[in-house]
Amino acid sequence: MPPDQMNAAAQTFRNRVLNDLLPTYCNDPSRLWDVAGFKQDWDKIGEIDAADFLRGVDGELVKHEGRGLYRAPRSTAREQFFWPGVKKKTPRPITLWVEPIITVAVLARLHFDLGWPKELIGTQSKDWAFDVTTYLSTDSKVEHIACEVKKSVAEINQLVGHMIQFGRILNIDQTIAYKGKELNAFRKLQALRSRRPPLFWAAGPAGIGHAFSMGYPREGIVSFQEIAIQELDYERRRLGSASSTRCVAD
Repeated sequence: MPPDQMNAAAQTFRNRVLNDLLPTYCNDPSRLWDVAGFKQDWDKIGEIDAADFLRGVDGELVKHEGRGLYRAPRSTAREQFFWPGVKKKTPRPITLWVEPIITVAVLARLHFDLGWPKELIGTQSKDWAFDVTTYLSTDSKVEHIACEVKKSVAEINQLVGHMIQFGRILNIDQTIAYKGKELNAFRKLQALRSRRPPLFWAAGPAGIGHAFSMGYPREGIVSFQEIAIQELDYERRRLGSASSTRCVAD
């Protein structure tokens, strides 16, 4: 996208937040918070993510369900785009919540750039392990793409590093008291072990991230083969799955 269009998207994003999303969230009868508490820290949201977020909202990949909460078609939970601060302060501080905004941007990339139908994409897996999910059919119960969203490149790289490390350990000790980011990565690795989705995508800001073709060669081991983001394309995955099914039948 040319720089002038990116600048326009960033301004449109700010206008949408200030004139629509923020009042909807704050003025709901369950809150009635003063919008003056909003911290206009726009640097948290890059222009690419702002543009893709708008594509997702305008394309109705998430729909408003009241109280400033939004849901995608295959979602188990609703998303909110603001984070409230301490109650004692007046007006109550409110900031943009970066990960859900990038999450909607990722939905837009899946739908508009990679061809995934609206009804096959969602947010929050059933066990809350993954932020974004795709399914090959409406009746599928297992993610085809399990996607985790992080707000920085450093967090993405750290997550991937931990998950690859844990995936190499055959009999990983589940009694180890992992903490913080290691525990977060361990839980996601265990979700991959449990359901065995074929693809994992660690998505960060501005379209940066790592996509992997997943392997489960023997019980407990999880392998990560990095692939191009373009290989997450829906038609490629659908045709590949259909071909595998035919081979098994033959």
